[in-house]
Amino acid sequence: MDLIKQGEINSIDVKNGKARVIFLDRDNKVSDWLNILVPFSDSHSDSYNLAVGQSVLVLSLPDMPEVGYILGCPMRASEIKEGEVKRTFSDGGFYSYSNGTLTLNPVSEVVINANTTVNGNLTVSGTTITGGSINLNTHKHDGVTAGGDKTGGPE
Repeated sequence: MDLIKQGEINSIDVKNGKARVIFLDRDNKVSDWLNILVPFSDSHSDSYNLAVGQSVLVLSLPDMPEVGYILGCPMRASEIKEGEVKRTFSDGGFYSYSNGTLTLNPVSEVVINANTTVNGNLTVSGTTITGGSINLNTHKHDGVTAGGDKTGGPE
């Protein structure tokens, strides 16, 4: 019996972290619900959403071919640098960590739901910068001149 075999995701139970796998080279036999192994899930709850038809490797238990674990998927070709960790999502957004730099490159938006502290320089660029409901690009105070002009007060 083969302990490790390749198949394709046949159906998914995302809520319970399980999937069924079809083995095309074994007369299209479909596995029972298999646990999907993820790195470090006991410490920080990683979750991955596999897709029907996606190739996966399965570890079967001896004498129990219907029981096993989905080990993961074959790595795709990539243009990452040595030492870089990168995850690219199906919509093209990604995050990357390399040589002390974390790069977030979402397709549309980053949402931070927490108090945020920046220790270091902050560079902001873009077309609209807001502070709460105030557009900081166009916000004005009456009686105050812009730039380095002095509007009153001590000289």
